[in-house]
Amino acid sequence: MTSPTPSFDRDQFLKNLVIPPRPDILDRLLRLRDDPSLSLDEVGAIVGSDMALAAAMVKAANSPLFSRGRRTGSVRQAISLLGVKNVLNLASGLVLRSRLTGDAPASLERFWDRAMSIAMISNILCERLAHVPEDTRSYALFHGCGMALMLMRYPNYERTLSLLELATDDRVTRVEQELHGTSHTVVGYLVGRAWKMPEPFCRAILHQYDPDLFEENGAGPLDPQGLTMVAVVRASLSIWRTSMPGRDDAGWLARGHVILDYLGLSQSEFEDLRDMLHERIHSDSHALS
Repeated sequence: MTSPTPSFDRDQFLKNLVIPPRPDILDRLLRLRDDPSLSLDEVGAIVGSDMALAAAMVKAANSPLFSRGRRTGSVRQAISLLGVKNVLNLASGLVLRSRLTGDAPASLERFWDRAMSIAMISNILCERLAHVPEDTRSYALFHGCGMALMLMRYPNYERTLSLLELATDDRVTRVEQELHGTSHTVVGYLVGRAWKMPEPFCRAILHQYDPDLFEENGAGPLDPQGLTMVAVVRASLSIWRTSMPGRDDAGWLARGHVILDYLGLSQSEFEDLRDMLHERIHSDSHALS
């Protein structure tokens, strides 16, 4: 059974949620994707013109899995380390992050640090897989944006997040509905629509926890690109969760085999990749401490 498209009063909900408008700088960055003469300096000039985005970019470059123990202090160094293609693919998530800084609670900063780690793991998975949609890297940062907005809207949502970390996937949105009357997938879908993200991208946010998503033989709510985005990010989330000593991933135990089948990865291949990334996460964290 799949989640329905939201049918409540969207305009009133958006007004109460205070979603930041899609900024022009995102359009300027995304237009560069198709520019054959694209240069690091051109991307750097656009990013550097926005102080909040520039700070988010430097923070991304200094995150474990990308920094490899090296500290980056300038926008140019950050873009050089991340790679121009990665910068453009991560643009929507990084711009959203930059728009939610300032007076945001500390829990929101921790959320974005978590999101960046998952996005970096997704980036490595994308390099190992064939036929991965270009928007997967952007989706990896953007897929949980509803959580960020709910952290700002609901003072007790940080406690809810701790409950969601222990829940199976089919329980995630039900827990949120019981406690807050909506879910981060619905909020994220509305943010994506408000930011004029492609509809398949938005629907991948909305339906990411549907329990039968990968077993519906093409009859479900997502096309193959949407399914691939969800599968890559869900596998990355499992790698991130189990990188912490003594932590399991309850949702992955129930759902991981169908996701790996969809991605064309065997259990042993995934475990080898997971162990390699765990080692890299810990070695990079020690190098930066």
